[in-house]
Amino acid sequence: KTPSQKKKKITEKINMTLEERRKEYLRDYVPLNSILSWKEEMKGKGQNDEENTQETSQVKKSLTEKVSLYRGDITLLEVDAIVNAGE
Repeated sequence: KTPSQKKKKITEKINMTLEERRKEYLRDYVPLNSILSWKEEMKGKGQNDEENTQETSQVKKSLTEKVSLYRGDITLLEVDAIVNAGE
């Protein structure tokens, strides 16, 4: 393919809706909304939220709502890019 054909194909993919993109996937995927935040995961494990609130500062509490831990094949995550911040 010529560079202009490649650029056109990329532009078409960028403008696709989520449903259109999902039809293009060649294998199973993991949508990000299915991954629990750290806070939600701890609630599910039976930890007392009141104790956590007293022991945790407001900054840390907000981080627990933003951070998730995913164990598995990261290439299956429904994301636009995976970046390795190595040396």
